[in-house]
Amino acid sequence: MSARVIAKPNQQGRVGKTTTAVNLSACLATAENKTLLLDIDPQANASSGCGIVIDEQTPCVYEVLLEDVPLMEVIHESDLPFLSIAPSHIRLTGAEVEMVSVTSREQRLKNALLKARETYDFI
Repeated sequence: MSARVIAKPNQQGRVGKTTTAVNLSACLATAENKTLLLDIDPQANASSGCGIVIDEQTPCVYEVLLEDVPLMEVIHESDLPFLSIAPSHIRLTGAEVEMVSVTSREQRLKNALLKARETYDFI
């Protein structure tokens, strides 16, 4: 079975993207759906809002996108059963510029999600 992927993209700030993502993830997990919340905002509010605190040495989504670290290696379990978090960090801020010369950059996230899609019900 492959996970259903739900995305909430929007360039505009302060419209509730993080709040929606965190609450939807929590609701899905509460219903005992194995859920992965992927935080790809450099502010990392979804990560910290779920109690995940990382430092400069802790791998996050930045390393997944730019250093080929497997997504499954950066995932943290939350205090809520069935909810896992792939955290972000402020270092993700420069990722867009850094990825300009990366081969197949448009496929990085999709490819990173392949194994996770086999493990989770929702991403």
